[in-house]
Amino acid sequence: MNEENKTPQPLEGIAPAPAKPRKKVRHMIWAVCLIALALMTLGQLLGEIGTAVLARALNITDGATLFLFMYLSFIGIDLLVLLYTLLCERPIFRSFGHVGPNGGSGNTWKLFGLGLLVGFGMNALCILAAWLHGDLDFSRGVFRPLYLLAALGCVCVQSGAEELLCRGYMFAAVKERYNIYVAAAVNALFFGALHLMNNGVTVLSIVNIVLFGLALSVVMAKAESLWFCIAVHTAWNYSQSIFFGLPNSGIVSRGSFLHLEASTDSALYSAAFGVEGAVTTTLVLLALTLAVLLIARRRQANP
Repeated sequence: MNEENKTPQPLEGIAPAPAKPRKKVRHMIWAVCLIALALMTLGQLLGEIGTAVLARALNITDGATLFLFMYLSFIGIDLLVLLYTLLCERPIFRSFGHVGPNGGSGNTWKLFGLGLLVGFGMNALCILAAWLHGDLDFSRGVFRPLYLLAALGCVCVQSGAEELLCRGYMFAAVKERYNIYVAAAVNALFFGALHLMNNGVTVLSIVNIVLFGLALSVVMAKAESLWFCIAVHTAWNYSQSIFFGLPNSGIVSRGSFLHLEASTDSALYSAAFGVEGAVTTTLVLLALTLAVLLIARRRQANP
């Protein structure tokens, strides 16, 4: 046999180098953003149609209940993100699930509960600062426990949709092709862009919303807990809109436990946009980011 036609054989005892996984086009930044935009737009349309049909079938006309249906309409985004990742991004879909009692950090009920406490605490601290500064005047409304409980579920649907889309799908898909830093920047900027058309939006409010996305991206990078992100987002929106009765990203609250009687603009509060347009929000989000990084560093030092 001719020596030139011999197939080279691997050296004995040395395993061949594993093939590098192919980077998918659908994980490129532009593709991920287009897919996310399509899922959000179509999901929102389907959700609004579904909730409108449900409201008409149940003959619901009062503003407080219809306000909850606005949050509930985000269920279309939840379902489409779950369906898309199930069909096209199976590893990402599996990352949404429960880790279990021995799974370490990640999606556990303990971290979900902690996220609710953190989200409520951060928002309440910002509102307390604005109230002490004289920017807010409240009156007490009617305590309706069933309404407040239903509102928590509806707000969780809305916050869960944004977290599934941004910190769930987008963060994981971009990270697959690039790295954690690019993934954090892309999903946070996309998250901020979603709020550009909200009523009363300011430069600081958009900065804070992007910072919110970055802070929760740090949680995803260090704790891999989408459930914690959903809980923080839910508690923030719920406490601000349903409990304290303040505008949530410019959306005026209805049916809240406390009623906002008067408000003034200052560095600690935006009368049109809420506490998300305040410097206190910037500070608590930076504190959350720093706390997550310090906890992760301590765990690495003492495994």
